[in-house]
Amino acid sequence: MRLLLIQCPTSHLGAGEKVYPLGLARLSALVPAHYEKAGLDMNLHPDPWPVLKEALRTFKPQVAAISFRNIDPLAGHQTSYLSSLQTTAAMVRRLMPDARILAGGPAFSMFAHRLMKEIPEIDAGLVGEGEHVFPLAIAPDFSPAEIGGLVYRQGGEIRQNPQAAPVPMDALPMPDTRAFPPAAYGGHNAYVAAMGIEGKRGCDLACAYCLYPFLGGRHFRLRSPERIVDEMQRMKADHGIRLFHFTDPVVNRPREDFRQLCRLLNKRKLDVAWTGFFREDDLDDDTAAAARDAGLAAIYFSADALTGHGLALLNKRMTMTDVLAAARVTTGRNILTVQHFLVNLPGEDRSSHFDESRENLDRLLEIHAPAANLGAVVLNTVRLYPQAPLTRQLIRRKMIPADLDLLYPVYYNPPATAHVLHRLESLCHRASVFARLGLDHPLNTPAKPA
Repeated sequence: MRLLLIQCPTSHLGAGEKVYPLGLARLSALVPAHYEKAGLDMNLHPDPWPVLKEALRTFKPQVAAISFRNIDPLAGHQTSYLSSLQTTAAMVRRLMPDARILAGGPAFSMFAHRLMKEIPEIDAGLVGEGEHVFPLAIAPDFSPAEIGGLVYRQGGEIRQNPQAAPVPMDALPMPDTRAFPPAAYGGHNAYVAAMGIEGKRGCDLACAYCLYPFLGGRHFRLRSPERIVDEMQRMKADHGIRLFHFTDPVVNRPREDFRQLCRLLNKRKLDVAWTGFFREDDLDDDTAAAARDAGLAAIYFSADALTGHGLALLNKRMTMTDVLAAARVTTGRNILTVQHFLVNLPGEDRSSHFDESRENLDRLLEIHAPAANLGAVVLNTVRLYPQAPLTRQLIRRKMIPADLDLLYPVYYNPPATAHVLHRLESLCHRASVFARLGLDHPLNTPAKPA
């Protein structure tokens, strides 16, 4: 059996940031030893299509497994990556007409039935985690009706089996670094770590716009600190990886498990750095100190709203007091911090909401100014997904049509108040320039006497 594992191109136009295909590399490690296999990450190539053509013609796969990570780049962009998946599947079918074409990955899982309709070349796809079922899906004696979580074609219809049991986190295989060499990802990125590390899957939060619970389950499934640190140690020893990004929805929950991880990282003295998304109300000064001692390079916060109304709407289960307190913690420890917020949310349509957003943003900028530890404030509008509670709420309230096609990028951003994002961005830009040049934050500059 010859298997070609393909990471579908989903890098935004000219972004240059490369992300190691961790999920596909783990699946590659589960391929039986007697199979012939090859890996191709199309994101590594400025023009990946001749590379794919050559791989198909020379390797002649009997099974092509395509991983589709992102449906679009977010950040308000109207770009869709659907064409990448369509063209990849079409080229495989054109050059290898008898090959079995499988699809999977987070983006595929979110729109599995729709993508099977849109792309008839795909024979079957994995919805959700693939570690349990991938060896069955690539087997010569392929029996789709017996594979948990598989979506497939039968009798002119698209069918989907019940999900397989969740994968035990400590049973995750190490990434197959022969099929996907980590060295290919070095030296590209300016903003994010190329190498991911998994500490958990699923999420016990219920943020109204988020699909982590849909993709990974509504409870945290934790990987033991020993397994996490073992993988980091091996990736450093074998491949020189010194910077990792935790792919967890929230890295510092549950708090005591996170503290155990920090203690073990500190004990092993790996001399590596790492980043991750943190929950504000689970971060105190002791936890931040432990994380910094364990190699924390940067904290990403995703409070996602600058108003009390927005925090309640998104079901964030925290307050602006928590957001500001966490900023004081990272400033006190001089930890590089990136803040993410969604603006112009449903119901944020009064001038008082803009005033509140601006006041809270000003407070954050003032907190970070003395340490100059604010790497960026990322402002976006909310992307609507079919499975998200917020989307269902907007349909019930007749704020969006029930038949709105969400396969392609749709953001809630009413034109009458769309300028709010740009006004807030101007505040951030000014604060960033002043901080870089060693000038006082504008709000701390005395007014010129009349």
